[in-house]
Amino acid sequence: MLEGIPKRDYPKLFYRYFREFLEVLTGKTSLKFYLFRNYPILYKPKFVEGEKLKWKGEQFLIPKSFGYSPGYVYILSGQYSIPECHVKAGDIVFDIGAHFGFFSYYAVQKGAKEVYAFEPNPYVFEILKGNAKIWSEKIKPFQIALYSSNGFQKLSIPNRLAMNSTLREVQNCEKVVVKTMTLDKFVEENGIERVDFIKIDAEGAEREIIKGAEKTIREFKPRMAIASYHLPDDKKVIPELVLSIRDDYKYKLVNKGEEDLFFY
Repeated sequence: MLEGIPKRDYPKLFYRYFREFLEVLTGKTSLKFYLFRNYPILYKPKFVEGEKLKWKGEQFLIPKSFGYSPGYVYILSGQYSIPECHVKAGDIVFDIGAHFGFFSYYAVQKGAKEVYAFEPNPYVFEILKGNAKIWSEKIKPFQIALYSSNGFQKLSIPNRLAMNSTLREVQNCEKVVVKTMTLDKFVEENGIERVDFIKIDAEGAEREIIKGAEKTIREFKPRMAIASYHLPDDKKVIPELVLSIRDDYKYKLVNKGEEDLFFY
């Protein structure tokens, strides 16, 4: 259980186990989920689609393809949330690179009014649609690759259900043609009254998505959580790009298992 963990981190780890077990005793977290998170080698539970569980006071339903459950735990723990930048009750949210919809569901749990979830990978999109039906009618899935232009492009799919589908050219993998659209055009065509929060994790297409959202960013100044680890200079280029649209943003780089830039 402690293999690979420096001894100096033992006290912090045991404190986390104790704190989370207290949450089990007080009914905030399901015992099944606690054991799975902290003792995965010893405890391998069977999760059932649609099963109700709790995590840190949040009740949720088990999604399809729960093999990605560790990532789901991180989402529930607030991977895309910091005190200055988080989903608020009544928000209209864009989940760009939604994959199975974990963040979309998290946003609904936090009180989002509507969540527009974008996933261009056709195999993943079918699971996203199924999860949206289980979780909430507030989650609206779209098989569109938001980008800096409108049209069609080839999507490289190294692994059908993994999170690494990309509009960048990747050799020796499956290619499918997907629809691209700017965020600005989507907002205009669908008569969306405002955009409050945008999460982007799009395997290197983050800059192009921001370029296609210039009008929306300038008009609404949405809070944003943007993946900043796919390209070597993301941490420099993405803030420059956002600030060139609106120079009144503050931003912070945060690492919660992956590096994300928060704009607020």
